[in-house]
Amino acid sequence: MAKSNKKQEALTVTRLINEVLVQQLDIPLKNIVNDTAFSEYTGLKRPDLIISDFPYDGGNEKQYIENIVAYAEIKDNCSVDDKDWKDAIKQGKEKSKKLKIGYFIVSNLKTSRFYNSKNGKEILLNGNSLRDFQTIDILRLIKAKLDKDNGLHKITTNADTISAISEAVFNKKLWELATVYRGIGFKDNTQKIDFTIGMIALEFFEEKERLDGNHDSTKIYWSDCKGQKSEIISANLTQYIIRLEKETTFSTFIELMEAVRISISGRPGKEELISPANLKEIYEIIDSMSPLHGCGFDLFGAVYEMFASNKEKKDFGEYFTRRHYTHIFTKLLLAGEQHFDKDKKFTVLDLACGTGGFLTEAFSVIKSNYTETDTLTKESLKFLSENCFYGVDVREENISRTKINMFLVGDGHTHMVSKNSLTYDFEGSQFDYIVTNPPYGVGNIQAETSAISTVRTEIAFLCKIINLMKVGGKSCVIIPDGVLENPSFSKFRKEILEKCNLDAVLSLPKFAFAPYTKEKTYALFLTKRSNKITKPQKSDVWMYIIDNDGLANSDKRFHTKLRNTDLSWIHDEISGWINKSGEEELGALESRWMKFDDINSGGTSWVDEKGVEKTLVKGGFISVKKIISDKHIKLLPEYYLRPYSPKYVTIKDIDLEYDEILGTLKEFKKSTKKDNTDKLFDTNKTIVLSEILSHVSRNDSLSEEGIYKISQHLDKDKVTVLSGSLDGFYGYAPSTIKIHKLVKKPCIQVVTRGQAGKMRFHKCGNYATNTNSMLLYIKSDAKKILGIKNNKEEEEYLKFLEFILQPKFDEYTSSADLSVLPLTKVLDDIVIPLIVSSENLRKVVERRDRIAMLHKGLSGALSASNTLSDKILAID
Repeated sequence: MAKSNKKQEALTVTRLINEVLVQQLDIPLKNIVNDTAFSEYTGLKRPDLIISDFPYDGGNEKQYIENIVAYAEIKDNCSVDDKDWKDAIKQGKEKSKKLKIGYFIVSNLKTSRFYNSKNGKEILLNGNSLRDFQTIDILRLIKAKLDKDNGLHKITTNADTISAISEAVFNKKLWELATVYRGIGFKDNTQKIDFTIGMIALEFFEEKERLDGNHDSTKIYWSDCKGQKSEIISANLTQYIIRLEKETTFSTFIELMEAVRISISGRPGKEELISPANLKEIYEIIDSMSPLHGCGFDLFGAVYEMFASNKEKKDFGEYFTRRHYTHIFTKLLLAGEQHFDKDKKFTVLDLACGTGGFLTEAFSVIKSNYTETDTLTKESLKFLSENCFYGVDVREENISRTKINMFLVGDGHTHMVSKNSLTYDFEGSQFDYIVTNPPYGVGNIQAETSAISTVRTEIAFLCKIINLMKVGGKSCVIIPDGVLENPSFSKFRKEILEKCNLDAVLSLPKFAFAPYTKEKTYALFLTKRSNKITKPQKSDVWMYIIDNDGLANSDKRFHTKLRNTDLSWIHDEISGWINKSGEEELGALESRWMKFDDINSGGTSWVDEKGVEKTLVKGGFISVKKIISDKHIKLLPEYYLRPYSPKYVTIKDIDLEYDEILGTLKEFKKSTKKDNTDKLFDTNKTIVLSEILSHVSRNDSLSEEGIYKISQHLDKDKVTVLSGSLDGFYGYAPSTIKIHKLVKKPCIQVVTRGQAGKMRFHKCGNYATNTNSMLLYIKSDAKKILGIKNNKEEEEYLKFLEFILQPKFDEYTSSADLSVLPLTKVLDDIVIPLIVSSENLRKVVERRDRIAMLHKGLSGALSASNTLSDKILAID
């Protein structure tokens, strides 16, 4: 291979490692080795890429290779099955046997294939090709299966895993699309999203025609663009769309197809938005996604997550539920539908279906259940496709998107309608299962209940759901906290217990649907007992609090994928996982479902995302008698599992605390004495700040997500990471991590964004900063000029600078929330007089310290008095 080609391939592999394997698939960088000789195993032939369960430190070759989970040969700029690809297969067979791994991967960085090392056959998962790199869990699973049967090439796995496989591939392709889209002038993200979905729909329509046996070779299709020049691709796709717009079988999606046609052909008098060259790139990326049929996840939701802005996500939040919740809730709700019974068919409804996230997951879960019980037949697939799923949404564009999603997951789009569920009579139908996340807030339709009078939308929907359930039917409904605790709704809560069995209440994290909404939400699992009011249920209610759902408990919502030593998730109670033996394990919530109870054991311990150990009650059974006996019939898990305990005091306690507060103030009065100081400055001798101060700028890698990923490696010499807030630190970084911008001395933290210009002194320590602040410290060669002889004097001088510089720094910033401090300019502009007397400086600093201590003492006294006033006088 020519040197230039080899160099280009090395750059492409580096990009694959950093942007796909590490950033998208969360594989630790140190576990990946690229183009390194492991002479004991492969001699002079270097494997292109190896992934192991252990990090490689350059000296643990044996440990690293013995725990290998994947090996790949990379051939840049080749095509599948051409000469270079076949050469890579030959090398893969040879090297994989020496590395003692049962499979290998061949990749051209656009498409990747997995091959059995023994027989060279392509590996299929649940009948589908693997077309790209996978998470380390999936790699571990494949390796384990082949360790048990080295001739295996058809692997079956459950719905959790196959969805992760499909979604990982799809997200990588979306990342490729995003790269192309940077050069296209989409007017907004909605146009970008609709174009993407429209293109995917065009590809899938041909797939469906072939699956249904309706493909007509005399007509133009998506595949007629393969291998064509860019201008021909544009012309063919335009003709293809015009034909489909006239066909009734696909006319539902005319809006999305028109978005594509206008983008690639333009309007009269206007040029096309997307050039033929860009269209060719986009076509090839989407074509490489195929086959899409049976993808097993909410495709539209994935596109939206990739391309929508935070503002659009907030606007969109009323009809979007994150996939990790739609999956686990449908799986728990439909646990009883393990095998197909032609004499016992059932219906699944989402009466606020949005883009079909719950319905696509329900289809995927049931199909997986039937596969595991060998009851996935033509008859059962026909039932799932035509008679099982029903979706209703008030927005017509959502129904179009739901139909696309259902097409892609395996069909089942027949009974999707655009109606207002609260006024739609459903023609007297009742349903076996209802799963939904209805809209919240004040509406204009009265809730159908005699218990209360309200037009709250969530209550109106909950009433409709109960009415639409068959007796014996089950539902899962996501609702806001007010439904479960508002005193005004207590009679309605009693009515729920009188018509249904409330099987479970799950408390979701506050940020479960951020940035769409930060409203505190809960999932109710109900079984209908009667159409009429009866006595309240007798069975206990299982309540559980989900503290960690696999995404950060903040607005950032990045993946929190740190693991315990057994490879289970530390901060994800929802997702399944793969153990060290490559076997699939249930997530914590599913394994605890309807049986876990730690109420009487003192709770469960875990370490939160900030590294703080917590012990709290998480779940247990609450008796209905206890619920009914509560004045407001509250149904909040926190109310029963983590109750608030008021503090009681006696009159003697009040007197003791009162005396302690007064004593604190007297002590400060004694210690605060006046000191006379002589002249402090010599106004004739001045110096520019930049001559005495250096600054450490931001570390972009020390984001909230970046700190989380390295937090498991903390040591006793950990680095304190400061942020754009003066109220506290951002987190810790291990001292072993290379941080190129670090201060190991006293410093002043200066906020550069937001509260720009605000300052805070920090005594000698180990400091770094994130993107929103900088750290100032005294230059070594300036200490002589300033008369600083030791560490204490250095700290005193910085404290003094904080005191005198704050008003000057404020002059360079505005009061706007997003103000920015031009720190370099500030340091070059500000001139200060030199200090005449270090002794007088010390007196000023001591006085400032006393004021700070007094402020702290007064704050403590105020806090104590507030606590005292909040306490309740014991009367027994």
